[in-house]
Amino acid sequence: MPKPEVAFISGPIDTGPGAEYFKTHYVAPINAAITRDHRFVIGPIPSGVDADALDYLLAYPVDPSRITIFVTETEDQIAGDGFRARGVNVQVVGDRTTLPRERDAAMTAASTYDILRIRTEEEAQELYGRAYRPGHMTNTEFNWKRRKGSPTRKAPDGWAETSPSRATRKNGWLGKLSAKLPR
Repeated sequence: MPKPEVAFISGPIDTGPGAEYFKTHYVAPINAAITRDHRFVIGPIPSGVDADALDYLLAYPVDPSRITIFVTETEDQIAGDGFRARGVNVQVVGDRTTLPRERDAAMTAASTYDILRIRTEEEAQELYGRAYRPGHMTNTEFNWKRRKGSPTRKAPDGWAETSPSRATRKNGWLGKLSAKLPR
């Protein structure tokens, strides 16, 4: 029996009034994945696409055993019990020093494809106004680039992360962890 497909749902933390961004850009591909009996991995962010996706999947209803929320150890201490109370799987990645980008790398490794949308430059300018930063790479875009094997995003301090990062290499800790994850 072939392993089931696993969708990594990723997107912005602001989906607007009534979650319109989520409804417009995510519901159709999520419905298609549900119909094909796929599984889902989602981050723990309590707003935006992560929260909207979890609420949507559970209301559909999708069996909670098909949903895994990935958290760092710190995120697990803050919100893990709430996720477990909803019946979903919780996968703790790393330890207290694990960064959200490493958690996201674990979700990429544990999934077979992405359900995501990256805002256009115009949409980002309109949403963020004066706070808009041209060329800023969102975590959603970085997740997509990681999947595609595209390298680098440079942080303001000059530090660069390439993809696949040390965490996603097969011989790294994440490769060992992802081999143990249910698919």
